[in-house]
Amino acid sequence: MEFTPLRISTVKPLRDLTFDLYIFFKEHYLCYAKRGEQLSEDKFQKLKTQKIAKFFITEQDEVNYQKFLDALLDETLSNPKIDLEEKVNMAEGAASSAVERMQKNPTESAYRATEKAAKSLRQVITGNPDTLKKIFGKKVEKNEEIIKHSLNVCALAVKLAEVKRCTEQEMDDLGTAALIHDIGLTTFNKDDIQLFYKPKKFLSNDDKRVYYLHCKDAANILKEKPYVTPAILELVMNHEEVASGLGPNKKKKLSLQEEILSLVNNYDKRTITNKTSPAQTLKDMMIDELGNYELNLLNDFKKVLQTEGLLE
Repeated sequence: MEFTPLRISTVKPLRDLTFDLYIFFKEHYLCYAKRGEQLSEDKFQKLKTQKIAKFFITEQDEVNYQKFLDALLDETLSNPKIDLEEKVNMAEGAASSAVERMQKNPTESAYRATEKAAKSLRQVITGNPDTLKKIFGKKVEKNEEIIKHSLNVCALAVKLAEVKRCTEQEMDDLGTAALIHDIGLTTFNKDDIQLFYKPKKFLSNDDKRVYYLHCKDAANILKEKPYVTPAILELVMNHEEVASGLGPNKKKKLSLQEEILSLVNNYDKRTITNKTSPAQTLKDMMIDELGNYELNLLNDFKKVLQTEGLLE
């Protein structure tokens, strides 16, 4: 039996489950709650106290879970009585679960979950001025850093796209692509994946060749999937491109969405690999990346970081 991980924040207590819910304990999957049952508040809080971050469902129950989650997302985000913290946790949990599902097996169900998660994040971000600060203020374990990076890029790219007056569909495409832009890294072996954490300035020519393969690998994973649109495929494939033509695909003319995704990916990855503060990372980019991105986009990005309180 195959199991699919999901974040505990996407399952609420006192709500009828439409799927069997499992936890992973001592190398075994144990059924924690059966379909038709509800999780009590006590049980739910106990799991949080024990720092159990994930539940699991069987692959056969993915459709049932997604319907459950879609309804829960719509209710949570549209309810004015629910505070921002809970809305962010719900949207983040949905996004993290979707990214992890895509990494494991990029089925249509996982892809649709990613689209829904991107739309939910866009709704929270554009409707609540403190959202980005809450998202970027969270720390994660080392094994969650690539997923957290994808969430960060999604959130910040969508905000910058809003400032640049992109349409909701353009923002949703950008958000979806951002969540799965590093799916090619799933093809890397244990040694090559370490290149993700290595500062770009220390990458040898061979390191760059190997690391940039993740763009082509992502395209190979997604291009045969009829449910992945050409717009998403182009964004994912070109997320390391820069206007100087020094990216892996040597592309110089970037669409606004491609440039936004590349810029935000560059910024967030620098904060991870260089271990510099947001303010220092931005300062370095304003010098290093002239010629790689339009100056007005760099300035708009700087304003977003300042306005959202991300440089404090």
